[in-house]
Amino acid sequence: MKLRKIRLNNVRRFTDPVEISGITSGLNVLAAPNENGKSTIFDALHALFFKGHRSWDKEVSSLAPHAGGDPEVALEMELGGQVFQVEKRWAKNRKGEARVFRDGSLVKQGDDAEDWLSAALKSPKNGGPAGLLWVRQGIIGLENDDASLTARRDLLSSVAGEVEAMTGGRRMEVARRLCSEELERYLTTKSGKSRRGGPLNEAEELVAALETKHEELSAKASRLREEIDRRHAVRRELAAIEDPESDRDRKERRQNAEAAFSEAQRHAETLEKAIESEKSRFHEVGRAQDKLKVQGEAIAEAKQARDLFADQAGTLEECKRARRNAETEHADVAQRFEGTEKALASTSDTLRRVLQARSAASAAERRAELTQRLARAEDLRQKVENAKAAAEIEIDVKTLQGLEEFGAQIQALKHLRESEAASVTMHYDGGISGSVVIDGSALADGVRFPVPGGAAIDIAGVGRLVVETPTGSREQDLEKAEAALADRLQSLGLLDIAAARESGRKRQDVEAQLRDAKAALAAEAPDGIEALRKRIAALPEDVANAGELPDQAEAEQAERDAKAARDTVMLDLEKARERLSHAKSEEARAAAAVEAAEARVTRSRNILENLDELEAGIETLRQQLPALEAALAEAGSKRKEIEKTAPDLDAATAAFERARSVVERADRDRQELRLELQRLDTAIDLYSGEAVDEELADVSTRLEQARQKLAEIEFEVAVLQRLDLALESARAAARDRYVEPVLAELVPLIRLFWPEAELHLDADDVLPTALVRAGTEEDFDVLSGGTKEQIALLVRLAFARILAKAGDAAPIILDDAIIYTDDDRIERMFDTLTREARDQQIIVFTCRQRAFRDLGGRSLSIAPASPATASID
Repeated sequence: MKLRKIRLNNVRRFTDPVEISGITSGLNVLAAPNENGKSTIFDALHALFFKGHRSWDKEVSSLAPHAGGDPEVALEMELGGQVFQVEKRWAKNRKGEARVFRDGSLVKQGDDAEDWLSAALKSPKNGGPAGLLWVRQGIIGLENDDASLTARRDLLSSVAGEVEAMTGGRRMEVARRLCSEELERYLTTKSGKSRRGGPLNEAEELVAALETKHEELSAKASRLREEIDRRHAVRRELAAIEDPESDRDRKERRQNAEAAFSEAQRHAETLEKAIESEKSRFHEVGRAQDKLKVQGEAIAEAKQARDLFADQAGTLEECKRARRNAETEHADVAQRFEGTEKALASTSDTLRRVLQARSAASAAERRAELTQRLARAEDLRQKVENAKAAAEIEIDVKTLQGLEEFGAQIQALKHLRESEAASVTMHYDGGISGSVVIDGSALADGVRFPVPGGAAIDIAGVGRLVVETPTGSREQDLEKAEAALADRLQSLGLLDIAAARESGRKRQDVEAQLRDAKAALAAEAPDGIEALRKRIAALPEDVANAGELPDQAEAEQAERDAKAARDTVMLDLEKARERLSHAKSEEARAAAAVEAAEARVTRSRNILENLDELEAGIETLRQQLPALEAALAEAGSKRKEIEKTAPDLDAATAAFERARSVVERADRDRQELRLELQRLDTAIDLYSGEAVDEELADVSTRLEQARQKLAEIEFEVAVLQRLDLALESARAAARDRYVEPVLAELVPLIRLFWPEAELHLDADDVLPTALVRAGTEEDFDVLSGGTKEQIALLVRLAFARILAKAGDAAPIILDDAIIYTDDDRIERMFDTLTREARDQQIIVFTCRQRAFRDLGGRSLSIAPASPATASID
């Protein structure tokens, strides 16, 4: 395929029809400045080949001009010895057109035209020549997207030496694709697990379902067998329980045990009566002994209480006499102590008045001093208040700083405005200096004078020159800042910044005065004026008749003598008080003892009054005690005799309870077994109705078949996986041979630039990985932009040669593809392009008109389209 003519209409900047004609089979060069539409032509060709006429995606819509309209692209090309004209128009409503003409006759249109164009492109598939041979502006490497990789592989599969071998070429790709497709029926690509809905997944799910069903049926069958076995066991147990002879034996044993239990109970009752009789005799003996003991102790207590009362009454009388003597002594000492207290109070009052008179004398001086300090403090407080009032009138430092910042901003804006604004500079000829006046002032020679707001310039002997300048953003910012400053000054009652500075200075002076006044006030009244007043009020007043008092030493000695006399009497009083307290305590204890003895006598009075009768009763009890003890011994002998002949009540009770329990358990087991037998009969009938064994046999057969089918599928999957690995191994072995056609075409091209150099290609994606020069291997990614650009272009030329040898030659189109190459290598590239153009069509778009003038080839240009080809309509 070779291009002959390209025509565009309503494509971006080309709102009128243009065309490029005269394209030859060899080297063609379109050199034009930037923004002249070269990349637009490249994009238009790409859309013609690869965008359907009904498309309106981002790439197609970007071709539409800003003024609107439907983009149209037409191409005249030579294919198979015939000349065809291909035309496409795209519309926003997706109702575009596609036509193919041959020798002026319409041969295809619409979808048929699209199919024809797709078939005409042939290999490489999935991207056509654009993926291999067309280079967009700014691309210096080889694309590595999926479409380009597929295109390279398809091309090499078509032309490699092993094209008919399974280890490489199309048949291998078909075999691997079929193998992959078959595997994808069974497994997912990402996880490698069985694909949902696929044969393997269905077989696995069927086996799982049948295994679950088999487990359920096996469990039912097992339960059925268990229920049948249990029914046999229940029937045996029930027959054994209901055996008449066994039943009679159980009942007879219960009757015998019950009779033995009744006999044992009777013996136990007799023994219990004997024990009670023995206990009664024992209590009678005990009561008699206790009565003898209690009455003897009571008689002794009564006699002791009578004697003790007589002794305690005498002691109490002695304590009362001692207490009366102590009270008399305490009263005498207390009277003496009262006299010493009065004498001490008199001397202390005299000393107090002496000290008060002395303190009043010193307080008069202190009052005079504090009164003067109070007057000074009042005056200083007034000064502080006046200074505060004066400070409030003026502005503070923070406010002044804010105004200063406003002023600085305005000055900065003025400087920016003047630096960015228009200006005039006057350079006078000799003898006329100062003849140009602006705003009333003569312009100095050679001095720049900014005129941000315009100016009127008076020129002597000539006239007035008015300079007008537009108001820019700087002027607006300056006006806003000046207005804000004016508002702020007005709110503070100030005219300008100077007035603000003066106000700030006054504020500082007043604040200094305020600090001095506060310091002086703090010195005069540290705790405040009110505290000073309270100190004056707290000073003692003058004492009247101070001259009649003794001196301080005499008053203090009199008080010390009075205190010593008082302390001596106080010791005597304390001793008298202790003796009185002790006498009272002794009297109280003696009275308590008398009361206790009297109470004991009261309690024993009845015994003392009947003492003879009580002693006679005690003698009678002593005579009766031997008879009671003999009756107790006889009752004990009878109880021992009964114990020897009594049966074991616990053993009889246990035997009776066991015999009764056996009968009751037999009745209970009989009832439970009958109920369980009914349940088992019902369950067995239900299981029998479900035909569990038959269904289990059927499911077992189906499960075996499903497992066999799953094994077959798993074997098939394993075979496919092994085949895929084998094909991949074979393909890996052939990949190195894959790149041989590219290297065969590429080596002579590389040697034109780097003699003895060797280029390494990745065997998988057929892209350059390293360049070996002078024995040093350099990674492709670290090469310079120019070297990458040259290698990428040479690889494309190699692909173009392979494509041409395969019979599917396609034009090579380069849109400013040589931008980083230096002068020396660009000459070699020109030679290479010229040599390749002998067998292939090459179209070069470039903006480097001077540099590409030495490339040679056919010079192309963009010209208005002739009327005959101005539209596809």
